[in-house]
Amino acid sequence: MASILSDKSSIKSYFQNTASEYEKYVGSTSSRLAAAALSLLPLSSYTSSSHILDSASGPGIVTKLILSPSPEDVAVPGLPISPPPRVTGIDYVPAMIDNFKANKASLNWTTADAFVQDSQDLGRFKDAEFDAVVMNLGMFTLNDPVAGAAEMYRVLKPGGYAVITTWKTRRAVDVLQAVVDTIKPDGGLRPMYMPPEWLTKEKLISIMESGGFPSDHVKSSESSPNWECGSGEGAVKALRSPMWTTKLWEGWSPEEIGRWDDEVRKQLSDEEKETGTLEMSAWIVVAHKA
Repeated sequence: MASILSDKSSIKSYFQNTASEYEKYVGSTSSRLAAAALSLLPLSSYTSSSHILDSASGPGIVTKLILSPSPEDVAVPGLPISPPPRVTGIDYVPAMIDNFKANKASLNWTTADAFVQDSQDLGRFKDAEFDAVVMNLGMFTLNDPVAGAAEMYRVLKPGGYAVITTWKTRRAVDVLQAVVDTIKPDGGLRPMYMPPEWLTKEKLISIMESGGFPSDHVKSSESSPNWECGSGEGAVKALRSPMWTTKLWEGWSPEEIGRWDDEVRKQLSDEEKETGTLEMSAWIVVAHKA
């Protein structure tokens, strides 16, 4: 079976083309997970002299929580951080950085900046530059995750923290896969595929340890940021977004595309149709540089 996101170049191309859809369709879920991750950091210790790296930042989901009032479904003591620290966002997808800078302008992030940069090569930053590094749903996109973890360790100040996340369960992807298998049973497509080991806390822990963080300074926890679409039809609409279908539908006939919504409806449980909520759970790993 072929993944539609099989390598780093295809991932970059995918997010370059769908960046404008990211915050609209998955921003809330990503924000809830990012908030859970940030809640594990010593937020009260950060000041205007602190420097935080939002690595694999996308449009600035993490930065928004650090610097702007949180949405109603996010309640983390200490967010936003006041007075605001300096935040630097990096992402290797130019369109994501464009969206980050648009958020910076519209939300008046006077202490934030952003650059197109690969998260496994932090060569633009000096040793011990950051008080914290946050990478929300990005480690599994790196060609060399251990190199990425080692770079986190290098740029952290002594006493600093790195926090990373990965999915544990992804109901939305399960629905997508079932729909694809029904419409294109011989197509061999794997939408949003991740190797099974990337759905485990052990994978994240081993990467951070291999990157230089002592094993007794690496801790894991869980979060359930669920994908909330408001209604069953909201979920159908969301699963029709170009975020999911741009690559999937390449080469499909109009008849096959026309079946999409009904097949999605068939895959949703009665509860999902009633609530519009699809279960999404995740692992969070925090590593401390002594």
